[in-house]
Amino acid sequence: MKFKKLVLYDLKSEPLEKEFIDKLNELAESVKIVFAEKEYSQSLKLSDIKDADALITRLFDYYDESLFTESNLKYIGAMHTDISHFNLDILSEKEITLTNIPGYATEAVAELTISALLNISRQTHNAMNFVKNGNWGFEKFLGWELKGKTLGIIGLGQIGNRVAEIAECFGMKVVHYTSSKKDKNFLELNNLLKQSDVVSLHCPLKDETECILNKSNLKLMKKGSVLLNSARSELVDLDVLYELCKQNRISAWFEAIEEKEIRDKFNQLDNIYLTPHFGWMTKEAQTRLKNLALNNVKSFLEGKTENKIE
Repeated sequence: MKFKKLVLYDLKSEPLEKEFIDKLNELAESVKIVFAEKEYSQSLKLSDIKDADALITRLFDYYDESLFTESNLKYIGAMHTDISHFNLDILSEKEITLTNIPGYATEAVAELTISALLNISRQTHNAMNFVKNGNWGFEKFLGWELKGKTLGIIGLGQIGNRVAEIAECFGMKVVHYTSSKKDKNFLELNNLLKQSDVVSLHCPLKDETECILNKSNLKLMKKGSVLLNSARSELVDLDVLYELCKQNRISAWFEAIEEKEIRDKFNQLDNIYLTPHFGWMTKEAQTRLKNLALNNVKSFLEGKTENKIE
């Protein structure tokens, strides 16, 4: 069995290689590629998928609901883990199967999180730029060690667990707040914020987690502590965070803040560190991503869908 027409929604700047496209061609009678300049561009239009029964999307985007209510799609393969930008009720009503790729970037995102922490604790990036600009000396770069510090993890899924494992290798004490695992290292959220030297966010964005860190609890973080966020920016009240960083109460690293206006504002402060949404960008993670995406398509066509979102 093959799809009649499969549409691949991909990045124009970094398109998937020919080998992946060739394998998609084996699973559909025809394959059409729709390119977007960047994420969140909403470049995919109803006319692009008019006769398609399958959509593979590499992009995290906010899709017009007409793409699903007025199309003939039977299958959507999301080439990422987070599916919060899809209206699951509409997909269910239209009997469109949605799959995602869980766990493909666990190692990549966990390692990036720890590398961001090391960069902040030792001012590595600042020191490199200091020398690159023709300077020399060490007096400006007094850092601090991870050993003996307390790391509070909010959301103990695959990535949160892996961050905990790596942090423990550095001699950090790890505590966590999660809705599912209340063991000896569990702390209620307010207590975690009060006790942690470093707080790391790894929970998915849901109604109950939006602004989980907000005006009432962000101020509980220890003076001089660090907030790490490799998850969604909507988990944090950014206005409150900005004020706390401006007062030098805490420091923060965010992997993905899409709004340029907010980035420009944050970049005025030396203790807020921003990177693009690139935690998943390792060679190994990309290989896993493509293999799992193809496997999801094959499993759907064989009638035994894997990684289906219910």
